[in-house]
Amino acid sequence: MNVFIEGDRTQFLSKSAVDRFKKDVKETKPDLIDSSKYLKEGYIFNIVQTENNITAKICNQEEIKLENKRQELKNRLKSAQRCRGGEQYKQLDSLKRTVPDKIYKSYLNLIKTYGASNIPSPLEIIENPDKYRDQISRVSGMKGPVSNDIHLSNAIKQYFSSLGKFLCIEPSNISLESRPNNNSNYSNYIEDDHEFIPTNE
Repeated sequence: MNVFIEGDRTQFLSKSAVDRFKKDVKETKPDLIDSSKYLKEGYIFNIVQTENNITAKICNQEEIKLENKRQELKNRLKSAQRCRGGEQYKQLDSLKRTVPDKIYKSYLNLIKTYGASNIPSPLEIIENPDKYRDQISRVSGMKGPVSNDIHLSNAIKQYFSSLGKFLCIEPSNISLESRPNNNSNYSNYIEDDHEFIPTNE
């Protein structure tokens, strides 16, 4: 049986711990391996065994917990009712039970107070974080307003900042003064496929 170790080997307690692990993992069921006997605090093994090989990946325990939490939320979101157009309000009750409270309240404020129906829902963003990563980073990092309506601007920035913190997306450092025509709305400022910020005439 071959044993392959992936990840940062400096997280082993010692060189002998590597040898002990390779020996023990061949003789013990993967789910019975105690990572703390071989790795430094905060790290665990993710072990996959096939007929001829054992692959052990060294993982940060907190990162795994966060990823599991996100995956659990995504699974719950997938089971929530997906509504569009006039049925959008029916979706809010489902979202309330599935997304973090701060994100839900920010989104609810945008929908009920400003009628911002073209803002993507938390369900859409959390299921497709890469699709919205750049937009979240830019909106949450924008120094100036993202709309001519200052109250709407603050509501939008609060919503995307909450999503950014949950998804661990860092805000970028952008100022409207760095672009020409700094009186334009954010929907004109972001020239991409996801111009979801409402335009105020």
